[in-house]
Amino acid sequence: MNHRSPPLAELTPKQALLQQIQAALSLYILDTPSLTDRKSYIPLQLSKQHPVVYSCAIAFKLSQLVNSPTIEVAQSISQLIAQQNHQQNLILQVAPPGWIYLELTQPSLAAWLQHWIETLPSLGSREQGAGSRREESRGAEGQGSNYQLPTTNSLFPIQSAHARCCSLLKMAHGEKIITIKSKNSDIKSSCLQVISPQPIPWLSEAKICLHHPSELNLLLESIGVLDALYCPDPTRKSLNWLKVALNLSQAFQTFYSQCRIWGEVKNQNLNLAQGRLGLVAIAQSLFRILLVEVLNSCAPLEL
Repeated sequence: MNHRSPPLAELTPKQALLQQIQAALSLYILDTPSLTDRKSYIPLQLSKQHPVVYSCAIAFKLSQLVNSPTIEVAQSISQLIAQQNHQQNLILQVAPPGWIYLELTQPSLAAWLQHWIETLPSLGSREQGAGSRREESRGAEGQGSNYQLPTTNSLFPIQSAHARCCSLLKMAHGEKIITIKSKNSDIKSSCLQVISPQPIPWLSEAKICLHHPSELNLLLESIGVLDALYCPDPTRKSLNWLKVALNLSQAFQTFYSQCRIWGEVKNQNLNLAQGRLGLVAIAQSLFRILLVEVLNSCAPLEL
């Protein structure tokens, strides 16, 4: 089954949603300030619920400005977002007192996951490169000017998770469940990419095949890391990147301990095994970016 490329394919889901909200706001209020202005920041957060849902609190900011009830502002903005949603990649809901919930549809989420698998971007290719992220990591919350780069011991869980991801991907490649390649044409490189099956069978009867709680938790953690890397909150001065990476590694370890790939799963539900390996590939690429480009360390293939 072919998945359509997600709208604004070079962006994370949050970036794409922000642009759709901004387009709606430009219709709601003329001369809406740019998103780069902190005063006009659109509050949009990934909810800790399944499936992938973002909550937007923009109506609370605008209700006083336009002198209208918050719920009415939220309804108006939601209707305008729906008008911009030509590819129908969102499910919109308004809840009292004025929250707007934006849920990615299952096909849209699958298309976005496949896009990430195919591109494997690095921070160096973005406007805010690795150097700026390292500087930001030195100013992590609660550390101040005395912040030191993470120690080897503190990085071990992250490096272990990365090595485990690489091991799983190479083992699956050897058993011909998937086919992987390296950007450096060397299977020993940590920059691994799944090239077959194409696309990965993310969907089963138009629904994401990943529905185990630990699968969904790893998926949400991965999206949260992507948001932090490529769409940071401009109102937040710093972020504890070590904690971000450790949370992702914990989510992966739970996934690894509870979600099988080989044996019965491989033999009876190959699509599920391949979908889980796709999630492993996304996690591996994130661990590599966090370790090498943010925490200024190494991403070992094995330990």
